[in-house]
Amino acid sequence: MQRLDGTVCIFDLDGTLVDSAPDLARALNRALVREGLSALPLDEVKALFGHGAEWLITAAFQAQGRDLSADPERDRILETYLADYAAHIFKESRVFDGAVAALEALRRAGATLAICTNKVARLSLPLIEAAELDGFFDVIISGDQLAERKPSPLPLNHIVERTRAQNAIMIGDGYPDFGAANAARIPALMARSGYGKRDRRLADAVWFDDYATLHQAVINALMREEKQR
Repeated sequence: MQRLDGTVCIFDLDGTLVDSAPDLARALNRALVREGLSALPLDEVKALFGHGAEWLITAAFQAQGRDLSADPERDRILETYLADYAAHIFKESRVFDGAVAALEALRRAGATLAICTNKVARLSLPLIEAAELDGFFDVIISGDQLAERKPSPLPLNHIVERTRAQNAIMIGDGYPDFGAANAARIPALMARSGYGKRDRRLADAVWFDDYATLHQAVINALMREEKQR
């Protein structure tokens, strides 16, 4: 096994480590129905993921013609959605097959592991704990923790500085992950099992098919990056 000492592997959460779409979609659709709107199909909901809860619910309402930006009920709708989702955060969600074994392998190879998610801390930390992933990560950065979130490079740069890593790689599934990695000038690997594969902005992304191939994919990506320096 090739070593990864001095490397931080930065993981997205939703759609990368955890298939959280069922619980997210159910909570979102309950919010829509409460306001007299129609529930959205799961695939349409998945296309809205990646930018955090506030963006998600705003985009879902906008898709049905209700603009929440100046709506006096906006804060109530958002808070009710957040509380509802938090209460059902790991009912039907699951850790992607092979993810735990891949995390264990990366750690055995000497890598430092981190999470960078646009999910707010009041949701991300309970989800990570419920999924029994909290013991793997040295750093967890949530979407409301810093001044900017992905696709800004700020969270990734913060993690690299905090871990004092010599090399870094972003492992995600959507454009916020890919855009942040490009802006931070670190390689990115996109999970084909995630939610962003239909996004045209990911046309140039490097994908991995399943977690059994992740360790070698990380090695290959870092080697490509080294050759380009």
